Amino acid sequence: MADYARYDDTRLVALLRERDKQAYTEIYVRFWPVLFRHALRMLRDEDEATDVVQDIFAVLWEKATALKLSGTLAGYLYSATRNRVIDRLARHKLEQHYLNSLEDYLTQGTPAADDAMIAEELAQRIEQEVAKLPKKMRQIFLLRQQAQHSYREIAESIGTTEGNVKKQLYNAMKLLKSKFQVLILTGIWHLFVFWCRHF
Repeated sequence: MADYARYDDTRLVALLRERDKQAYTEIYVRFWPVLFRHALRMLRDEDEATDVVQDIFAVLWEKATALKLSGTLAGYLYSATRNRVIDRLARHKLEQHYLNSLEDYLTQGTPAADDAMIAEELAQRIEQEVAKLPKKMRQIFLLRQQAQHSYREIAESIGTTEGNVKKQLYNAMKLLKSKFQVLILTGIWHLFVFWCRHF
C-alpha cells in the first residue's frame, strides 16, 4: 500500500487531478493546520477561520481535475486562503456599514446611502416584509417613516404612550434588520431607501 505521507506536493497534486481521495486526504492533513493558523491570524475568530479553510478544501476537491498551479501547492493554498479571508472581511465590513445605515434610517429617518438601483421585484419584497409587521407596529412605523410624525404625535393619534411608540419602533427596526441582513449585501438597501421615500 502506498505511503502518501512520503509523496512530495507535486506528486500529490498529480494524483489529486485524478480524483485520488487518499492524495486529497494527505494534502488536507498536511496543510489544514498551517492554513488554519494563517486564517486565524487575520480573522481572530476560530469559527471564521475554520469556515474559510473548509471552503478552500471543498473548492480544491471540486476543481481537482482542472487544477492548474503557476507555483507550488503551498503557495496556491496560502493565496487562496488569504483571498478568501480578504473577501470575508470586506463582506463583514460592508454588511456592518449597511446595517448601521439601516439603523440610522429607521431611528432618524435619514438614509446614509443614495438609492442606486431600483427593481420592481425587490421593491415588492420590501413592501411584503413591512406588511408582515404586527398591525400596531406597522402603523407606528409608517407614521414615523412616511408621515414623519413625532413620537408624541404618533402616541396621541393612536392612543398610546410615547414610550410604547419608541418600543414599537425599536422592535420594528430589529425585525426588519433581521429580514434584510442578507439582502442588504445584494444592494437591496438602496431600494429600501427608495421605497421608504416614495411609497
